[in-house]
Amino acid sequence: MDKDLDFTGRTILVTGSGRNIGRAIILEFAARGANVIINARSNRDEAESVRQDAEGLGARALVVMGEAGEHEVIAEIKARAEAAFGRLDIYVSNAARRLSKSFFDTTEEEWTYHLNQQLTASWRLAKAFTPAMCEAGYGRVIHMNGPDGYFGGWTRVPHSTAKGGLRALTKSLAGGLGEFGVTVNDINPGVSNTIRDASTHPQFHVPGHAETVAAAIPIRRATKVEEVAFACAFLCSPRAAAITGSIIHVDGGRDMLG
Repeated sequence: MDKDLDFTGRTILVTGSGRNIGRAIILEFAARGANVIINARSNRDEAESVRQDAEGLGARALVVMGEAGEHEVIAEIKARAEAAFGRLDIYVSNAARRLSKSFFDTTEEEWTYHLNQQLTASWRLAKAFTPAMCEAGYGRVIHMNGPDGYFGGWTRVPHSTAKGGLRALTKSLAGGLGEFGVTVNDINPGVSNTIRDASTHPQFHVPGHAETVAAAIPIRRATKVEEVAFACAFLCSPRAAAITGSIIHVDGGRDMLG
């Protein structure tokens, strides 16, 4: 049965993969034989560290730096993927930056930036890569979502709005791409064991907060990034070909979202 999770010959891009969930996904697929493309906004040292780890698992790996939603970055990813591997089979739209500001303090520039970085970026990735997937008769698109996309967030209105729009984009793309063998799904990691910057997640730097949050989760702990990565592998496997337009909640039962 292991052959169903063997991605030898497939190529995957994960945006925002210098650390945390993105890094775990890269290494999950590298261990399963895929060619991997690592993307990070600015920290090249982190990205190169992921590349070295992926190559240590036997994968062929590329690093492309820059904002994942920018036209020139997507063009570079596309050109390098085609030159090195032929085409892209899978991408995970994972890059996201969160702000911590009330609605009244959020600026027009911040609104535009966060929508572009997450929602518009995912639109552009689809425009760039799904045509070749359709032609090949196979493709997997995963959008990394989260509770903010369902519940909103007063201190992160642009981010929450982008995530809500991402859910609609997932369903829209799934409805049109399915006949070509391309599936599009969301993953909701809930609270996970990631590195969080104090500027974007100040609450997690308050003593005792993480423990309080964990106590309210049915499994009594945060989700492991490796668990999210395995959910990605499952969704990209041949045996998940009938799952599209869906949400996989890897959140320990925290939100019980339908």
